[in-house]
Amino acid sequence: MKSLILRFQTSALIPAPYAHAIEVSFSFDQKGLEYKFDLEYLDRDQLTEDEILEEGFSMEDNLTLSGKLPIVWKEQLENLVLKTEKTYPQELEDDQEFWDIEIGSENYYPKNSKHWKEFIEELQQAVIEQNKLENPLQITVIRSDNETQKEYKIKGNFEQKSLTIESCEKQSQLPWHKLKPLLKDFYSAEFDYEKATAKLPKKTGLFLNFGDDYWFELGKSYLTKPSKITSWLENQE
Repeated sequence: MKSLILRFQTSALIPAPYAHAIEVSFSFDQKGLEYKFDLEYLDRDQLTEDEILEEGFSMEDNLTLSGKLPIVWKEQLENLVLKTEKTYPQELEDDQEFWDIEIGSENYYPKNSKHWKEFIEELQQAVIEQNKLENPLQITVIRSDNETQKEYKIKGNFEQKSLTIESCEKQSQLPWHKLKPLLKDFYSAEFDYEKATAKLPKKTGLFLNFGDDYWFELGKSYLTKPSKITSWLENQE
């Protein structure tokens, strides 16, 4: 397999400004996976600019990006193709997403579309990071008491598919599949921006920064079960 084209479109039930289509052209070589990634948002001409902005979007969300991803991406795509059962639906239900995998002269709809959805979501984040449109994930956790202050950095890099937790004592490499449960534990908390601070507080507590200008304090501006956070740090002690 030297090339592959992947096409996706949200279901007919997804309205603008969320409705979108993605097309990715891949070329395989021994060192990695070349890509041309196109993202187009659909039916936005039905909305006013204010309606689009109110949903957290901009007027320039379409993307055309290209580059080359490391061999780990090539291997994942090859494995995904191998375990995909091909189907050929004549039409789709309104709640079904559109998928088209094109390899050579063959086009098919993947039965394991859930796995392809996970792939395309991670791919989109990887190409956005590689093209410097967003920074890789970094969460900083500070554990302070009266005498000591300990810092942990959690780094997730979609381009390299790497997940690490660093402290002054050690650096731990976590399996990539741990990223989803980690994000769920850290981001399922209740964030109170009114109680967050622009600077790290100088007092006892556990404080988190998510790569922006805010510091959140566990139990005050960041509400969650403490063990959801501390369990990820225990191996760094």
